[in-house]
Amino acid sequence: MTFKKGFIWGYLVFVLAMAIVYFTIPREHSLIALISVAILFGLYQIVLNLQIKKERNN
Repeated sequence: MTFKKGFIWGYLVFVLAMAIVYFTIPREHSLIALISVAILFGLYQIVLNLQIKKERNN
């Protein structure tokens, strides 16, 4: 999988998760849930970058 394809799929899942969290979680807990989703997206990007670098080196 290319970086661009992985980023697009990851971003699509991120946006859908943000919308689901925004509309389903009560307002008292929505900030924590939104931050958690953003952190998970950041971790996904780090893993994706490491995999792409590994593939390019081989």
